[in-house]
Amino acid sequence: MLNADERLNQPVLSTGKLLLMAAVLLPGLCGCGLIITAGKMVMGESKSPSSFEQITGTNLVESKDRLLIICTAPHRVLVEFPSVQLELLDRISQNLERREIQVVSPDDVAAWYDDHGEWGDYSELAEHFGARYVVHLSLRTFSFLEPESTNLLRGRSEGTVKVYEIDSKGSIPVFKTFERDLRVKFPEIHPVPRESGSDDVFVNKLINRLALQTSQLFHDHGLNETIF
Repeated sequence: MLNADERLNQPVLSTGKLLLMAAVLLPGLCGCGLIITAGKMVMGESKSPSSFEQITGTNLVESKDRLLIICTAPHRVLVEFPSVQLELLDRISQNLERREIQVVSPDDVAAWYDDHGEWGDYSELAEHFGARYVVHLSLRTFSFLEPESTNLLRGRSEGTVKVYEIDSKGSIPVFKTFERDLRVKFPEIHPVPRESGSDDVFVNKLINRLALQTSQLFHDHGLNETIF
Protein backbone atom coordinates (compact mmCIF):
# COMPACT_ATOMS: atom_id res chain seq x y z
CA MET A 1 0.00 0.00 0.00
CA LEU A 2 1.16 3.56 -0.76
CA ASN A 3 0.80 6.17 1.91
CA ALA A 4 -0.73 9.55 1.19
CA ASP A 5 2.58 11.24 0.37
CA GLU A 6 3.60 8.44 -1.98
CA ARG A 7 0.26 8.62 -3.83
CA LEU A 8 0.66 12.38 -4.31
CA ASN A 9 4.07 11.82 -5.87
CA GLN A 10 2.79 9.34 -8.46
CA PRO A 11 2.96 10.74 -12.04
CA VAL A 12 -0.32 11.87 -13.60
CA LEU A 13 -1.12 10.21 -16.93
CA SER A 14 -1.33 12.64 -19.83
CA THR A 15 -4.33 12.78 -22.19
CA GLY A 16 -2.25 11.14 -24.90
CA LYS A 17 -1.30 8.25 -22.62
CA LEU A 18 -4.91 7.75 -21.58
CA LEU A 19 -6.01 7.47 -25.22
CA LEU A 20 -3.13 5.09 -25.98
CA MET A 21 -4.15 2.85 -23.08
CA ALA A 22 -7.74 2.89 -24.31
CA ALA A 23 -6.65 1.92 -27.82
CA VAL A 24 -4.62 -1.01 -26.44
CA LEU A 25 -7.03 -2.34 -23.85
CA LEU A 26 -10.53 -1.75 -25.19
CA PRO A 27 -10.47 -3.82 -28.42
CA GLY A 28 -10.05 -7.04 -26.48
CA LEU A 29 -12.81 -6.08 -24.11
CA CYS A 30 -15.68 -4.44 -25.91
CA GLY A 31 -14.76 -3.54 -29.51
CA CYS A 32 -13.93 -0.32 -31.27
CA GLY A 33 -17.14 1.50 -30.30
CA LEU A 34 -15.78 2.24 -26.85
CA ILE A 35 -12.55 3.62 -28.32
CA ILE A 36 -14.58 6.22 -30.22
CA THR A 37 -16.62 6.99 -27.12
CA ALA A 38 -13.48 7.33 -25.00
CA GLY A 39 -11.91 9.63 -27.57
CA LYS A 40 -14.97 11.87 -27.60
CA MET A 41 -15.01 12.03 -23.81
CA VAL A 42 -11.36 13.08 -23.61
CA MET A 43 -10.89 15.15 -26.77
CA GLY A 44 -14.42 16.14 -27.78
CA GLU A 45 -16.19 15.21 -31.02
CA SER A 46 -14.14 15.71 -34.17
CA LYS A 47 -15.42 18.30 -36.62
CA SER A 48 -15.03 18.27 -40.39
CA PRO A 49 -14.39 21.78 -41.80
CA SER A 50 -16.86 22.90 -44.43
CA SER A 51 -15.89 22.56 -48.07
CA PHE A 52 -16.55 26.27 -48.49
CA GLU A 53 -14.05 27.20 -45.79
CA GLN A 54 -11.44 24.79 -47.14
CA ILE A 55 -11.64 26.39 -50.59
CA THR A 56 -12.15 30.06 -49.72
CA GLY A 57 -10.63 30.31 -46.25
CA THR A 58 -13.83 31.96 -44.98
CA ASN A 59 -15.66 30.66 -41.92
CA LEU A 60 -19.19 31.96 -42.39
CA VAL A 61 -20.02 31.78 -38.68
CA GLU A 62 -17.04 33.93 -37.71
CA SER A 63 -17.21 36.33 -40.67
CA LYS A 64 -20.96 37.01 -40.33
CA ASP A 65 -21.12 37.41 -44.13
CA ARG A 66 -24.65 37.03 -45.43
CA LEU A 67 -25.63 34.35 -47.91
CA LEU A 68 -28.37 34.85 -50.45
CA ILE A 69 -29.60 31.54 -51.84
CA ILE A 70 -31.48 30.89 -55.05
CA CYS A 71 -32.61 27.60 -56.56
CA THR A 72 -33.45 26.79 -60.16
CA ALA A 73 -34.72 23.61 -61.80
CA PRO A 74 -35.68 22.56 -65.35
CA HIS A 75 -39.29 22.73 -66.47
CA ARG A 76 -39.69 18.92 -66.47
CA VAL A 77 -38.83 18.83 -62.74
CA LEU A 78 -41.10 21.73 -61.82
CA VAL A 79 -44.06 20.21 -63.64
CA GLU A 80 -43.92 17.15 -61.39
CA PHE A 81 -42.65 18.90 -58.23
CA PRO A 82 -43.82 22.53 -58.43
CA SER A 83 -42.81 23.43 -54.86
CA VAL A 84 -39.39 21.76 -54.76
CA GLN A 85 -37.45 25.02 -55.17
CA LEU A 86 -39.17 26.83 -52.31
CA GLU A 87 -39.05 23.84 -50.00
CA LEU A 88 -35.34 23.36 -50.60
CA LEU A 89 -34.61 27.02 -49.98
CA ASP A 90 -36.59 27.04 -46.74
CA ARG A 91 -34.87 23.95 -45.36
CA ILE A 92 -31.37 24.94 -46.42
CA SER A 93 -31.89 28.37 -44.84
CA GLN A 94 -33.19 26.84 -41.61
CA ASN A 95 -30.23 24.45 -41.42
CA LEU A 96 -27.74 27.28 -41.87
CA GLU A 97 -29.48 29.62 -39.44
CA ARG A 98 -29.33 26.93 -36.77
CA ARG A 99 -25.56 27.01 -37.29
CA GLU A 100 -25.58 30.80 -36.83
CA ILE A 101 -24.88 31.54 -40.49
CA GLN A 102 -26.55 34.70 -41.79
CA VAL A 103 -29.06 33.97 -44.58
CA VAL A 104 -31.37 36.32 -46.47
CA SER A 105 -35.03 35.30 -46.12
CA PRO A 106 -36.09 33.12 -49.08
CA ASP A 107 -39.48 34.86 -49.11
CA ASP A 108 -37.82 38.26 -49.54
CA VAL A 109 -35.64 36.91 -52.36
CA ALA A 110 -38.70 35.43 -54.10
CA ALA A 111 -40.51 38.78 -53.82
CA TRP A 112 -37.50 40.55 -55.36
CA TYR A 113 -37.52 38.13 -58.29
CA ASP A 114 -41.25 38.63 -58.82
CA ASP A 115 -40.66 42.38 -59.06
CA HIS A 116 -37.65 42.17 -61.42
CA GLY A 117 -38.40 39.04 -63.49
CA GLU A 118 -34.73 37.99 -63.69
CA TRP A 119 -31.66 37.51 -61.49
CA GLY A 120 -29.33 39.70 -63.56
CA ASP A 121 -25.62 39.46 -62.71
CA TYR A 122 -26.43 39.15 -58.95
CA SER A 123 -24.78 42.46 -58.02
CA GLU A 124 -28.03 44.44 -57.72
CA LEU A 125 -29.72 41.54 -55.94
CA ALA A 126 -26.91 41.14 -53.40
CA GLU A 127 -26.55 44.86 -52.83
CA HIS A 128 -30.26 45.19 -52.13
CA PHE A 129 -30.08 42.63 -49.31
CA GLY A 130 -26.58 43.40 -48.07
CA ALA A 131 -25.30 39.93 -49.01
CA ARG A 132 -21.67 39.16 -49.79
CA TYR A 133 -22.32 35.76 -51.39
CA VAL A 134 -25.00 34.50 -53.78
CA VAL A 135 -25.46 30.73 -53.64
CA HIS A 136 -27.04 29.21 -56.75
CA LEU A 137 -28.36 25.66 -56.37
CA SER A 138 -29.11 24.42 -59.87
CA LEU A 139 -31.02 21.14 -59.99
CA ARG A 140 -30.67 19.02 -63.10
CA THR A 141 -32.69 15.98 -62.00
CA PHE A 142 -35.09 15.09 -59.20
CA SER A 143 -36.99 11.80 -59.04
CA PHE A 144 -38.34 9.41 -56.43
CA LEU A 145 -39.11 6.17 -58.32
CA GLU A 146 -36.55 3.44 -58.91
CA PRO A 147 -35.75 3.37 -62.66
CA GLU A 148 -37.92 0.96 -64.64
CA SER A 149 -40.16 0.32 -61.64
CA THR A 150 -43.41 1.81 -60.40
CA ASN A 151 -43.46 -0.20 -57.17
CA LEU A 152 -40.11 0.75 -55.65
CA LEU A 153 -39.01 4.09 -54.21
CA ARG A 154 -35.48 5.45 -54.35
CA GLY A 155 -34.83 9.16 -54.62
CA ARG A 156 -32.18 10.57 -56.90
CA SER A 157 -31.15 14.14 -57.54
CA GLU A 158 -28.21 15.78 -59.28
CA GLY A 159 -27.23 19.38 -59.47
CA THR A 160 -24.55 21.99 -58.93
CA VAL A 161 -23.89 24.50 -56.17
CA LYS A 162 -22.09 27.64 -57.30
CA VAL A 163 -21.20 30.54 -55.02
CA TYR A 164 -20.56 34.04 -56.33
CA GLU A 165 -18.80 36.67 -54.26
CA ILE A 166 -19.99 40.25 -54.60
CA ASP A 167 -17.40 43.03 -54.48
CA SER A 168 -19.01 46.29 -55.52
CA LYS A 169 -15.73 48.18 -55.01
CA GLY A 170 -13.55 45.89 -57.10
CA SER A 171 -12.86 45.82 -60.82
CA ILE A 172 -14.80 42.54 -61.07
CA PRO A 173 -17.97 43.07 -59.02
CA VAL A 174 -19.18 39.45 -59.28
CA PHE A 175 -16.95 36.39 -59.51
CA LYS A 176 -17.39 32.70 -58.88
CA THR A 177 -15.54 31.62 -55.76
CA PHE A 178 -16.83 28.09 -55.14
CA GLU A 179 -18.43 25.21 -57.06
CA ARG A 180 -19.48 21.69 -56.12
CA ASP A 181 -21.53 18.97 -57.81
CA LEU A 182 -24.35 17.40 -55.81
CA ARG A 183 -25.42 13.78 -56.18
CA VAL A 184 -28.01 12.31 -53.85
CA LYS A 185 -29.28 8.74 -53.77
CA PHE A 186 -31.74 7.91 -51.01
CA PRO A 187 -31.79 5.27 -49.63
CA GLU A 188 -28.20 4.39 -50.56
CA ILE A 189 -28.30 0.59 -50.22
CA HIS A 190 -31.60 -0.52 -51.73
CA PRO A 191 -35.01 0.91 -52.70
CA VAL A 192 -38.06 0.59 -50.47
CA PRO A 193 -41.48 -0.81 -51.43
CA ARG A 194 -43.89 1.87 -52.52
CA GLU A 195 -46.67 0.44 -50.35
CA SER A 196 -44.56 1.04 -47.23
CA GLY A 197 -45.61 4.70 -47.12
CA SER A 198 -46.99 7.61 -49.08
CA ASP A 199 -45.15 9.18 -52.00
CA ASP A 200 -45.42 12.63 -50.39
CA VAL A 201 -43.71 11.49 -47.19
CA PHE A 202 -40.89 9.90 -49.17
CA VAL A 203 -40.38 13.00 -51.35
CA ASN A 204 -40.29 15.08 -48.17
CA LYS A 205 -37.46 12.89 -46.83
CA LEU A 206 -35.60 13.22 -50.13
CA ILE A 207 -35.83 17.01 -49.98
CA ASN A 208 -34.55 16.94 -46.39
CA ARG A 209 -31.58 14.83 -47.48
CA LEU A 210 -30.75 17.14 -50.39
CA ALA A 211 -31.09 20.22 -48.17
CA LEU A 212 -28.81 18.70 -45.53
CA GLN A 213 -26.15 17.73 -48.05
CA THR A 214 -26.22 21.24 -49.51
CA SER A 215 -26.07 22.89 -46.09
CA GLN A 216 -23.06 20.87 -45.00
CA LEU A 217 -21.00 22.49 -47.75
CA PHE A 218 -21.11 25.69 -45.68
CA HIS A 219 -20.72 24.67 -42.03
CA ASP A 220 -18.49 22.48 -39.92
CA HIS A 221 -20.13 19.27 -38.80
CA GLY A 222 -19.38 16.16 -36.80
CA LEU A 223 -17.87 13.21 -38.64
CA ASN A 224 -20.95 11.16 -37.73
CA GLU A 225 -23.06 13.71 -39.65
CA THR A 226 -21.02 13.61 -42.84
CA ILE A 227 -22.89 12.57 -45.98
CA PHE A 228 -20.77 11.13 -48.77
